[in-house]
Amino acid sequence: MLIATPQSMHFAAALPLQSGASIRDYALSFETYGTLNADKSNAVLICHALNASHHVAGVYEGQDKSEGWWDNMIGPDKPVDTNHFFVIGVNNLGSCFGSTGPMHVNPDTGKVYGADFPVMTVEDWVNAQARLLDVLGIQTLAAVMGGSLGGMQALSWALQYPQRVRHAVVVASAPNLNAENIAFNEVARRAIVTDPEFHGGHFYGHGVVPKRGLRIARMIGHITYLSDDVMNEKFGRQLREAVVGSTTGYKYSTQDVEFQIESYLRYQGDKFSEYFDANTYLLITRALDYFDPARAHGGDLTSALAQAACKFLMVSFSTDWRFSPGRSREMVQALVANGRDVSYAEIDAPHGHDAFLLDDARYLNLVRAYFGRIDAELKTEASALSQNLAPTESSTPQVLGSLAHLVPPNSRVLDLGCGDGDLLAQLQAQRACTGYGIEINDAHVLACVQRGVNVIQFNLDEGLAIFGDQYFDVVLQIDTLQHLRNTETMLRETARVGRLGIVAFPNFGHWPNRLAVLLGRMPVTKRLPYQWYDTPNIRVATFKDFEALALKNELKLLDAFGLQDGREVRWLPNALASTAVFKLQRDGT
Repeated sequence: MLIATPQSMHFAAALPLQSGASIRDYALSFETYGTLNADKSNAVLICHALNASHHVAGVYEGQDKSEGWWDNMIGPDKPVDTNHFFVIGVNNLGSCFGSTGPMHVNPDTGKVYGADFPVMTVEDWVNAQARLLDVLGIQTLAAVMGGSLGGMQALSWALQYPQRVRHAVVVASAPNLNAENIAFNEVARRAIVTDPEFHGGHFYGHGVVPKRGLRIARMIGHITYLSDDVMNEKFGRQLREAVVGSTTGYKYSTQDVEFQIESYLRYQGDKFSEYFDANTYLLITRALDYFDPARAHGGDLTSALAQAACKFLMVSFSTDWRFSPGRSREMVQALVANGRDVSYAEIDAPHGHDAFLLDDARYLNLVRAYFGRIDAELKTEASALSQNLAPTESSTPQVLGSLAHLVPPNSRVLDLGCGDGDLLAQLQAQRACTGYGIEINDAHVLACVQRGVNVIQFNLDEGLAIFGDQYFDVVLQIDTLQHLRNTETMLRETARVGRLGIVAFPNFGHWPNRLAVLLGRMPVTKRLPYQWYDTPNIRVATFKDFEALALKNELKLLDAFGLQDGREVRWLPNALASTAVFKLQRDGT
């Protein structure tokens, strides 16, 4: 069992803040797990969300139920494995869990800060964390990771200290808060500041705590952390205590607790008000509101993220409506526009925003795979890693191997339906290409992450609006066309986002397929290995079909040939080749 030991670091020098104020003589509480290696290259910084702390993992010796808030993620043999990484959890300034905050004494006045504690921003927290790392002698982080507000800090690390971060893992987060989220924060703050026991933020001297306001603030926040499905499944319209003899079971009271969900929210509010500081809640929610790296760039997120130099893993959850998948996609789009290495996974989980704290196997396995790659990077030179990487079994190795040479060296590539990333891995290792794969299948996304291929989890039926015109040198559609519902749209998109498109698909005109149809059966061959009743291929096409489609969409065919057992077929390819291959571009390009 991992035993956690709290530590504290004092800083006498003033820390300049974004507001123009500063803070001096402050302390940061932190914990570390694992062992820092000789060259201090295996450090991972964990940034916490609103009501968490530096106690990230493990337990306190002799204390029951003292597990760290991300104990399922961090520890020996866990996704962020402390057998390999030196993990640091830091409590942010202004918090109420050890670091200097509103309940501490202001060295300039000798009185408790209270409402006079300076306003903090995400950028201020990152600067304070950097000072701590300086004292620990850690110049470069193997990774910085966080969920929700912690994800904002991870992103800010990549922008404020681009040369000090190798990887940023941003989970269930956003590049800024939308108006709805700011509104939720404001309602919560008003609940606190209008509590009669708040006393303008100086309640400490009155010996009271604005618990009523804190309760309401927590209830509001908790509603936003859960999905509608989870709330209905867990509570529905269940009554806490049905009235005996009533046909409805209702008490018909406007003030009593009637429903189980009311009881649950009140319990959460009561518990929160016993341990959390009201001024801290105001500070942290306001820091959330202020975070917006694009603001200094005229609202252009792409320009803002151009400062980042590290690799990214971004994760969102399908039912998270507070920080929806669309917000993560904004960041992915901006990073891709800047040519940065980024992988993105959209986990189909029912839990809402809280999913980033829970035990979803797909989520935990993804993070485990990503940190496994980081560990491999630390231990092996990049070139040796590429050479020694054992590729997973490809579904069509001959087709992939025969197509790799069509991609010019040093190309920026987008692979639509990239599968397990085999072709992209070949192109990276053999032709010095860079780029991204688009994939929807969870297992394939995991395989790409394991082998160090940038992958974006995305449904191609939604189109490619996240990419601008001519983003890529080459766009690949290899064994993808036959699975698409929007085949024609995606063909045009392929030609729009890439200077060159390469399309390959099973040729239904191949003579064994024709023979099978002639004999009254649907074909089952090496390239079409499925029975008619369980095939994933919703489209079947021949050379002539594709040529007609290209002509209809004003696409220029630069080359067309067939593949059969790894050999190019240029004479009668429609009959003699099992795979059709086309190179194309927009007419007039």
